Amino acid sequence: MTTCSVNDLSTSRFWQTCRASILLTTATLGLTETALAQRVSDNAAAGAEDAFGTSIGNERVGLYSGNDVRGFSPVTANNIRLEGLYFDRPASFTDRLVQSNAVRVGLTAQNYLFPAPTGIVDYKIRPAGNDFVVSTMLGLNSWGGGRLEIDTQIPVIRDKLSLVAGVAGFVDELAPGNQSFFGSYALAARWKPVAGVEVIPFWSRIDLYNREAAPLYTPEGAFLPPRVERRRFPGPEWADQRNTVQHYGGLTKASFGQQWQIAAGLFRSTSDSATNFAQNFTAMREDGTAIRRVTSDPPLSLAGTSGELRISRSFADGPRRHTLHAAVRGRERVSRYGGGAAISFDRAPVEQLLDIPAPDFSFGLQTDEQVRQAIAGIAYDGRWLGVGGLSVGLQHTWYRKRVDRPATALARTDDEAWLPNVTASFDVTPRLALYGGYTRGLEESGIAPDSAANRTEALPAILTSQIDGGLRWKAPGGISVVAGLFDVRKPYFAADEANVFRELGDVRHRGVELSAAGPLLPRLTVVAGAVLMQPRVTGEGVTLGRVGRRPLGQPSQLLTLATQYALPGVEGVQLTLNVTHRGTRAADTRNLVTLPARTIVDAGVRWRLDLGDNPALLRVQLQNLTNAYDLALVGSGSYQVNAPRQLTMFLTVDF
Repeated sequence: MTTCSVNDLSTSRFWQTCRASILLTTATLGLTETALAQRVSDNAAAGAEDAFGTSIGNERVGLYSGNDVRGFSPVTANNIRLEGLYFDRPASFTDRLVQSNAVRVGLTAQNYLFPAPTGIVDYKIRPAGNDFVVSTMLGLNSWGGGRLEIDTQIPVIRDKLSLVAGVAGFVDELAPGNQSFFGSYALAARWKPVAGVEVIPFWSRIDLYNREAAPLYTPEGAFLPPRVERRRFPGPEWADQRNTVQHYGGLTKASFGQQWQIAAGLFRSTSDSATNFAQNFTAMREDGTAIRRVTSDPPLSLAGTSGELRISRSFADGPRRHTLHAAVRGRERVSRYGGGAAISFDRAPVEQLLDIPAPDFSFGLQTDEQVRQAIAGIAYDGRWLGVGGLSVGLQHTWYRKRVDRPATALARTDDEAWLPNVTASFDVTPRLALYGGYTRGLEESGIAPDSAANRTEALPAILTSQIDGGLRWKAPGGISVVAGLFDVRKPYFAADEANVFRELGDVRHRGVELSAAGPLLPRLTVVAGAVLMQPRVTGEGVTLGRVGRRPLGQPSQLLTLATQYALPGVEGVQLTLNVTHRGTRAADTRNLVTLPARTIVDAGVRWRLDLGDNPALLRVQLQNLTNAYDLALVGSGSYQVNAPRQLTMFLTVDF
């Protein structure tokens, strides 16, 4: 797949890169006599079943992502699945390994064994088949960045064994003007030794080089930071991150007739940071001056081993199908963090360049942490054709955490809990279904943000719960409409008066979510969604006035719209429009500062064409069309700037 992103139409780099991509495409045109479209067919808007969040390749549509579902993060909570199997993932997957992911929440989560509060993010490994395919993507953007991705599908033994392999390189400039370099690689196999059995071993790696520490802006009072010029990096150049992420393991699924199914997976993930920096402009004033603090960490590491074994037995009873499940899940996560050292500089304008030699940081002792968790569960799933379904599950989890901090006694946490879940759906008509459910979970709560005094510290596990219900209507013509209510409750973590990130109360996110996805007109595809939410914090902190009633960073409104319109009389050309609106947000834990609402608009064109005998796709998009200025909340009273207007172009070719 060859992708060309327009980075800078006025620079020679753009024309040199485009020329290289054209030569690469032309040289490859005759390599295979037959080609099966692989990445050219990637289309998140067309592939979305609902507006709750779908990613395919480097395209994403919908209300939610792995980091934000109903105001919470499934990734942080450890609600990740790979091909439906439990996976403890400390860092992101590469697109060389996974083709897509979808957020499963509400009615769509009912098809997943043991649903979790705030939903599940399920990743799919790239498919492989009997055709040899090479997909190249070359991308450029108007900031001077670019990427080259090459993915292959290699048949080895027809209908038995095939491989997928990929390699990619990226050069990116981020919103503050800092740059980063990525390399990513993956190899996976699909082996079908006998009918009904599939085995998938895999390995992937991401190398991050020289990502300079993005500035954080922390005002000294109850006000937003003054406007900061974007794409102007104030240095220092030596504050670079070097990180390596690896995922490897294998999974297998087997069916024995129509009655027995077995699924198993064993996975290993590692994230190692040789260098890690944070840069915070503290005590920032309205005149644009601040005290710069640069923090450096000694090498950090995080490694996780996880897996699942599941056995299922199905029974057919006329139009009814009953399935019993028994599953065992487990994980071990070992991490080393802390020991960082900071250097502060005199007050100066935040845009003033810091160009000095790298100082010597005197690191402290680090914290070692180990988490072990085992989960055993049984579940029943019943489906009655034309009537509905019922799922009931019960899990028991054993959780153990050991934290060895310097100069303190070993901290021990041991917990166990029963985690029930029940979901039901009722088919009122062939087009209309009602659903409802309750689930409870024991989840991780992440780490303290860079803006906190206890930055990088791991937080304790928490008990969570969720109730939701609603309806789905499949309208004539193919569009699917979902309307639901939800109530999610968790302990609330935020920075206290000493800037220590810790539990300060309880939080409840209650609201309405709406989704419409599918063809609205013969030439028009729509993915539209809305969340109208009432997030509230309760507890002693609120009573004493230490914490506001609105949780940090949670909007009461979230709206999204993605459209694709096929131009009449112009074969293969679609106009695209993506709009996201986010309501006002509390910017500090005491609710003294509010971030204003913002709307981001992206517009572009997709052109499906053929280069010789090879399918190709050209995508051009103008991101942040209106050049809207916004601030991303990093922690209580700490901010980063959003990305300004950017033109991107991707050319994808399957050979």
